[in-house]
Amino acid sequence: MKNELSKKETRHLWIFFAATILWTWIVGMIPVMIGINNTTMGDYLFVFTAGIAPSCVGIIMVLKTYTKEARRDYFERFIPTWHGSWFVFLYLILFILLMAGALSLALGEYPDFQTLKGFVQNPLSVLSFIFFMYLYGPSNEEFGWRGYALDKMLVKYGFVKGSLILGFIWGIWHLPWIFYATQWQSQAFEVSPLWFVVFILQCMLSSLVILIGYIISKRNYFTAATLHGIGNASLGLLYTVVSLSGSNLAQVVIIALGLMIGLVTFWVFGKQFNAKVDQEIREICLYKEKQGMTEVYKDQ
Repeated sequence: MKNELSKKETRHLWIFFAATILWTWIVGMIPVMIGINNTTMGDYLFVFTAGIAPSCVGIIMVLKTYTKEARRDYFERFIPTWHGSWFVFLYLILFILLMAGALSLALGEYPDFQTLKGFVQNPLSVLSFIFFMYLYGPSNEEFGWRGYALDKMLVKYGFVKGSLILGFIWGIWHLPWIFYATQWQSQAFEVSPLWFVVFILQCMLSSLVILIGYIISKRNYFTAATLHGIGNASLGLLYTVVSLSGSNLAQVVIIALGLMIGLVTFWVFGKQFNAKVDQEIREICLYKEKQGMTEVYKDQ
């Protein structure tokens, strides 16, 4: 057996990538050109007009190219599931521990976890945090990156290559963020342009981690969005608090942090994933063939 993506679906996939990047880059540069990018209005315009491109384009592609049953399956995969919840919890704990270590090394003191204490004292604030964690990033993006593109990248390129390519595209898509002072990508870029290269590398590694959670959860998009949100919250804190502390050690810690999370996760889980990923790819292909969407699974 050989997994193949039809020419038509391959064309649709790259139309999705091109349309998403062009939408974000063109719309995202309008506030910059009229000089309002560093205002509250410019920031909101950017986030809610340029940043929504992946999800909007992904949903449009699904509505235009999927069958009725496939569209229903697509949206049902955003319903939360308990499958893979242990991996999400493990990922969250790992990030908390590594962030605590990174902050301690970079700032020379132990973090007092005031935010965590605030959550304990006011549990309702957790709901607000979770709402904005999903609103800013995952909801804007995951209907496209993982919802529309990921299965096709798995079929065409396989587990590692497909995930890394998607992560690279995901990373460069963020380029306009460097023109908005409120965004942590911009703050890090001011320290050194090399930070954006590091950010792209972290997107590639995060893409691997998200894919592992996606497979463990039986291809649930909500799980992928949750992992995306945890990564945003954690790396955003590190870039804004640690990298801007002026500590050279902080910069090394952040790079090591991203590499450690991606590589350790892949080392622990990746080897046992080959058979499971192949099984999921087969299910994707057989499902699409059954729906008459495309002949992507061919006997050799």
